[in-house]
Amino acid sequence: MGQIQLDLKNQDFSRLAEAGLRLPGLREVKSLTQSSRIEAPTTIIATVTTGAEIHVGAFCSLSGGTLNNVRIGRYTSIAAGTVIGVHEHPTDWLTTSRTSYWPQVYGWDELVAPDRAAEIRAGKRAFTKSCPITEIGNDVWIGQGCFIKSGVKIGHGAIIGARALVTKDVPPYAVVLGAPGRVVRTRVPEALIDRLLASEWWRYSIYDLFAAPFDDIARALDVIEDRIAEGAIKPYAAPVITASDLTEPQLLAARLAANFSRPLAKAS
Repeated sequence: MGQIQLDLKNQDFSRLAEAGLRLPGLREVKSLTQSSRIEAPTTIIATVTTGAEIHVGAFCSLSGGTLNNVRIGRYTSIAAGTVIGVHEHPTDWLTTSRTSYWPQVYGWDELVAPDRAAEIRAGKRAFTKSCPITEIGNDVWIGQGCFIKSGVKIGHGAIIGARALVTKDVPPYAVVLGAPGRVVRTRVPEALIDRLLASEWWRYSIYDLFAAPFDDIARALDVIEDRIAEGAIKPYAAPVITASDLTEPQLLAARLAANFSRPLAKAS
């Protein structure tokens, strides 16, 4: 997959933050896949891996840990210390070492076999399970210090408790605890899950939904469903930022600022 090279400066991060895109987790990122995209406003404090594919929805608070090859819906929260998208190793090959499928790791092929480096690279075998995309739905809360195995799918509205180790898919609105992670209950009564999924309330701005009593899910859904049916609210058309947009951060900041009525406070 094609890579877009990045070279973001301190002043770029400050300007983008004023326009609703806080991206300190990209400070050390030198490239992202061409298909990466981020919706605004959102905050990525978690450290993003260079070369990763990331999709992040609007209104996310990704507060810490590391992210690699992940697609995250809107309104998702990730606490510090969480690890998502760690590379796997082949367990049924001759060796589990990365050198078997990535011979140029650390430049060792040119160091040890410089006269055969091109030949070796041409003969390498693909390990397609190295880091499959992890999919995290909308309105997911991942607690502190979790480990999410690459390729896992976490359904909308799920909660992953602190220190959980998730190696399997998680259904919508499930609460997962422990290591290995296990579903201990649903976050909301079963009768409401279908309504929540059908409403797709995350397609809207939370600031258009404040007529709903958020502390009573059934009543909140009544209000939201009525407002959607009446056409009183429209889906939130989030500004979409691509990896290519991040190569011209000052122009991007100006474009984002034009979407909002006033800037945020300057980042410290």
